[in-house]
Amino acid sequence: MIRINISQIDTLFVDGGYPIEFLFYYKDKINSKKIRKVLKELSSSFWPLFGDYTEGSIQASQYSEERFLTEIDYSEEFNSACAEMDMWEKYHQINPQEMEGMFHLSILQFNNGTVLIPKMNHLAGDGYSYFYFLAVLAALSKSSYLPLKKYAIQKKTTPEIYRTALKQFHFDRSDVKEPFEHKNCKITIEKISKQSIDQEIRKINRENNTAVSQNDILSSMAAKKTFELQNADIENQFTISMPMDVRRRVKELGEKFFGNGLMFYHMEISTGDLSEIDYNHLALKLRESMPSIDSDSYKKYLNELETRMRLSAQHYLKPYDPEKGCLITNLSRMPVHKLDFGSGYPDFVFLLTVGKNSTAILADRDDYLLRFAN
Repeated sequence: MIRINISQIDTLFVDGGYPIEFLFYYKDKINSKKIRKVLKELSSSFWPLFGDYTEGSIQASQYSEERFLTEIDYSEEFNSACAEMDMWEKYHQINPQEMEGMFHLSILQFNNGTVLIPKMNHLAGDGYSYFYFLAVLAALSKSSYLPLKKYAIQKKTTPEIYRTALKQFHFDRSDVKEPFEHKNCKITIEKISKQSIDQEIRKINRENNTAVSQNDILSSMAAKKTFELQNADIENQFTISMPMDVRRRVKELGEKFFGNGLMFYHMEISTGDLSEIDYNHLALKLRESMPSIDSDSYKKYLNELETRMRLSAQHYLKPYDPEKGCLITNLSRMPVHKLDFGSGYPDFVFLLTVGKNSTAILADRDDYLLRFAN
C-alpha cells in the first residue's frame, strides 16, 4: 500500500477543520463528461488528494467516481446577486460535510449555467495546492485537437507529493479533538481599489524608507477591522495569525510541491495599542517583524512545532485561536477568476470556507476584497 507520512504543518488540520471550498459559476454550461474523465486520470498523479488519512499517514485508495463527484440538475436559475449570507447558507452544505477522501467536486447544472464547488480537506494541501490541482483539471478538461498537448500538460504539472523532505516526522497523537463548529458567523465583504493600495504603499515606503508590501497593508486593514468587530470579547493581547507560503524560499519544496507548504506567523499586540494604532503604522510593524525564510529557518520552525506538540498533552491542534485573535489568509494571487473548463472564465466566484474571526484577501479585477467572517 502506497503511503506518505503527513508533515508537521499538516497536523494542524488532522481534525478535518478549515476545508478549502469555493463556488464557481459559469453562464455558459459545462459538459461534465470531460471533467469526469480527467478527474479519474489525475487521481494517480495527485493520489494523496484521493487517499485516506489514518494514523499519521495518507495512504492511496482506489478511485471511484461516486466518492469524489456529485452532479445535480436544478430546474431553476442560479442567482449570483443574492446576499453573501444567503449564498453561504444555500450552498455551504452541498458537498459532504464528512468526505470519504480528501476531495469532493459538486457540479450543479442550472437553467442559466453551471456551478462547480470543489472542496478539499486542508490536510491534503493549502490554497496554493487547491488551485494548482484545479488549474490542471481545467487545462485538461478543455477540448484540444493537439494529441500531444494533454501529455505535455500532464508531464509539466506532475506534482511533488512528499511531505517530510526537510525533516523526518511521524505523527502519533491519538487525542485530536473534533473541530469546533462556529455557528452564526456573519460574512461581510469590503471592496478596496488596487490603485488606492498602491498609492498608500508608495507613500509609506517613501516616508519611512522601507519596503511595505500589499499584503502588509491589506493584513493591517483586516486585523484592525476584525478587532473592531470582536473588541468586547478579547482582553490584553490580540494575536494576528498569517499563513506564509514558503515554497519559493525552501529549495527542498519548490513550486510543484503539493501539500501544506506553509509557515504560520503569529504577531501579538496589546489591545490598547491595536485600538490606537492606524493601519499604516500597523503595516510597518508587520513588515519589521516578519521572519526571514530559508531551509534552515523553516527546519527550526518545524522543530519548534514538534516541541509544542510534545509538551502540551491537551494541545488542541489548530492554526489559530479565534477566541484570542484572527486569521488572515491572502489568496489575491491565486487564479480564482481564471479557471476555464471549456466554457470560459467563471462569471462569479464565492468563497464558502468559514472560520470564526478569519479574513480572506481576494482579488477581483481592479479591486481587492476583504471577506470577513465574524
